Amino acid sequence: MSAFAVPPWEKGAEVIEFKPVHEANSNGTAKKPKKKKPKKQKQKKTNPSEKPSNTGYRVGKGPLAPPTTDSSDDDVDEDMRAMHKVKSGRIEKQRPPPAAKTNKKLTLKPELAQAALEAMDTGPAPVTTLSSKLQSELLGGRFRYINEQLYTMDSGKAEALFRNESGAFEAYHAGYRQQVEKWPANPLQRIIKTLKRLPKTAIIGDFGCGDGKLAKSLPNKVYSMDLVSTRADIIACNITATPLQAQSLDVAVYCLSLMGTNLNDYLLEANRVLKLHGNVYIAEIQSRFEDVREFVRSMSACGFDLIKKDVAVNFFYFFHFKKMRHVGKVAKLKPFSLKPCLYRKR
Repeated sequence: MSAFAVPPWEKGAEVIEFKPVHEANSNGTAKKPKKKKPKKQKQKKTNPSEKPSNTGYRVGKGPLAPPTTDSSDDDVDEDMRAMHKVKSGRIEKQRPPPAAKTNKKLTLKPELAQAALEAMDTGPAPVTTLSSKLQSELLGGRFRYINEQLYTMDSGKAEALFRNESGAFEAYHAGYRQQVEKWPANPLQRIIKTLKRLPKTAIIGDFGCGDGKLAKSLPNKVYSMDLVSTRADIIACNITATPLQAQSLDVAVYCLSLMGTNLNDYLLEANRVLKLHGNVYIAEIQSRFEDVREFVRSMSACGFDLIKKDVAVNFFYFFHFKKMRHVGKVAKLKPFSLKPCLYRKR
């Protein structure tokens, strides 16, 4: 191999001889480079159940692995769509196949069909309901009118009202019973409970008895009195002038019956027929009292002292008085009355 010569660059350039890369043997022959043997690649152990893929890679078994080659194209598409729904967070419920429509006819038994026809033919029911509603309104209107008259006139005029207008007393008490159903409690029931504690020999006078329920609820002798008699045992009279004997009663009851403008006459009659130390029980509507102390003073002027009062009960006040002295009916007293209880017109 000849020496490699560098062309002169400047004056005085020297020719440099480079030694050859491969030196010759003593025999004059160059040494042949040794050939490296290629390394043998270790074959990985494969599971006989796993089939190699076309790409040369082992097929995985994870949830995102591609489908196996032995499945059909339709199955692969379904699996890929399901995998895409899971990755995107959408899971659709499988809808049941629509049921086949069947034309079913509803059949009724003959007796049921006849009953249905009869129910459809009954037309007077709304008329009956309307007539009963109108009748109830008329009854309520007449009750309010009579009630206002009784509260704003004395007992003599009230007696003449019921005497001249037939059916007025029945109309008034029919409306009164409707009002009682709307009250939170019936004050007569409390008075009955109180009187049941008294001896059975006590004689009681029920002033303004209405339908006489007090006499039916007690074993005692009870004189039921009102402007009109609806039963044989009820005495029809003006309660300011009863047919009872003087000092013949042990108890006098006024349950929502102090209605007129002449209450002095009511209570002086009670003083006349009550025995000394006889008891008076009064129940009245709360709204009728402007000043309870003034009412107690008026009762004292009629000969009655207050024993007990209950004005904490809603809607009604209850009083218990005792006759402590005789007061004649000719006594000149300051007239007093309570506020009228008037119902609103609807």
